[in-house]
Amino acid sequence: MVSKRKFFSIVIMMVVLLFLTQFSMVLRDQANQYDANASLSERKADGKEVIEQSKAERKDLSLLISEKSVLFIGDVSGAMGTEVKRWADYVKWDMFSVKSMDEYIQSKAHLPEMIILESEKYAQGEDLDCLERFQKRGAIIVFGCLEDPALIENNEELMHFLGISKVISEKVKLNGVKLFEGLLLGGEQIYETPVKENEKDRQDLTLDVPWYQVGSGTKTYMVGMFKEETSRDIKNEDLPTLIWRNGMYRGSIFAVVGDYLKDSTASGILDGMLTEASEYSIYPIVNAQNLSMVNFPGFADENNAEMMELYSQSVTGVGRDVIWPTLISIVEHSDLKMTCFIQPQADYKDGIEPDSEFLEFYLKQFKEQSAEAGLSMEYKSADSLEEKVDRDGEFFANADSDYRYGAAFSEERDLTDVLNLSEIKLLKDVSTLICEYTEKHPVVSYASDSITLQSVVGDGMHYTYSADLRMRSIQSALGYTNIMLNLQDIFWPQNEKDRWEIMERRFASNLLTYWNKFNCFTATTLSESDRRVRTFLNVDYTESREENVITLNTTKADSWFILRTHGEKIEDIEGGSQTKIEKDAYLIHAEDHTVKIQVDEPGLSYDSRHQ
Repeated sequence: MVSKRKFFSIVIMMVVLLFLTQFSMVLRDQANQYDANASLSERKADGKEVIEQSKAERKDLSLLISEKSVLFIGDVSGAMGTEVKRWADYVKWDMFSVKSMDEYIQSKAHLPEMIILESEKYAQGEDLDCLERFQKRGAIIVFGCLEDPALIENNEELMHFLGISKVISEKVKLNGVKLFEGLLLGGEQIYETPVKENEKDRQDLTLDVPWYQVGSGTKTYMVGMFKEETSRDIKNEDLPTLIWRNGMYRGSIFAVVGDYLKDSTASGILDGMLTEASEYSIYPIVNAQNLSMVNFPGFADENNAEMMELYSQSVTGVGRDVIWPTLISIVEHSDLKMTCFIQPQADYKDGIEPDSEFLEFYLKQFKEQSAEAGLSMEYKSADSLEEKVDRDGEFFANADSDYRYGAAFSEERDLTDVLNLSEIKLLKDVSTLICEYTEKHPVVSYASDSITLQSVVGDGMHYTYSADLRMRSIQSALGYTNIMLNLQDIFWPQNEKDRWEIMERRFASNLLTYWNKFNCFTATTLSESDRRVRTFLNVDYTESREENVITLNTTKADSWFILRTHGEKIEDIEGGSQTKIEKDAYLIHAEDHTVKIQVDEPGLSYDSRHQ
């Protein structure tokens, strides 16, 4: 039997515990300034010069006076020419283009650091003789896509220049592709066609390719793979070579089989080639890892009959009680930050209006999770985008919320219309837009002189090999990603696979498996990423080396770079800080305008010819 004294003590302890618990919740609630966007980046017109530079067509070869330039020979308006121009903008090089080698020779212009040929047809006869002379003088020569194996086989001099010992077949069927470590960050990767039927759609790389066998003095970065029963009698060195380097004299000749330089995959590959052909390389990056939850949360109980049938809850209930707790768990395991693009309602013609009751709940939750709220410009039914924006503006005004939205999602087709509405009150604070992945726009760019565009890099639901290779390349070139999960199909399912239990399982698996090698880069919300994108797009820099000290001069303090070496390690750094990404790769934070990086005493100097 408990004495009165003990009973009284127990009651006091329970009251104290209850008070402390409730008081801490009250304090947390008061401290949570949920109605303020801590990530907000003020919109400013700082992109005019960058836009003009990106649109500039340098056809006057007399301006080619710097080694930090690339000459493209081919159709500059084509897919490869477009990607080379974007890469040149990123590394702050000048790009010049000609339609023939003779056009460049007649100009008597300065020899660029790199010459990229759209195909082998620009390396015939006297053109090849010129390339051989340029290569001996130290130029890096890149054959962007070897297209005609018969033309190559019939040109012994070109075969020797490329380092090809034999053309085994004009076309073979591969079962996969193997990427060796060194060219891109992230290490070795095998893209073999899955055996499981439900995974076969992952394999979307080009598998019908010519079979080139390269000789001595070459270094292979990517090869084709056959099915096990076919490859038993084939030595590894005899597999079809897809990307390689032939190191001759002072320069390097790179060759690519396939369309890898015809989309955003090109940037990382070209950075890797530059690194492989040089003693070291250092180039600016964004350093931002983003996670975009599009069309979540929603505040209108639309399509209610189907939601009740599938989840026994309304749209708002499913979002709050089913989806949100799972998202928190996934994100905490990924160490990323969310930007949630609110869609107040999807159908503006069904008479069902959104309820702002849970807006405060989500803003508080976002604050606690270091997440950001953005605006979704996507909708299912409305008379116009302008009507949607006006109706959404009324919703937020009636909610009596002071939250300022700095990021917005738009489908690529609506980008121009969104920009035209950017001065409307609801969008006046938006400084960055995101859209689904598209080759129509660079990965990061200015959509206008005051609003940036950050493209989605990967769809968290649909993992394919080409998307994975592209993601690795973009991470290598920019230290940037933007992973999107669009939840509209959950609230408006199109087929039986549009169920949250299926979507969250695939999303969690893809996110935690394929992006985890790049957690050295900074997790950001889209507004935080916007500030870094602006710095990256506007920065300029020079670098030099004297003995074992690399000096980096940058126009922007608080900018980010990647340093890649060949065995040398950083011993000390002044004016910044460094983080090791992987072997021979370092993330450099330029905290000042001048950064001095001391690497360990050089032993044998790097010679690209013998790698």
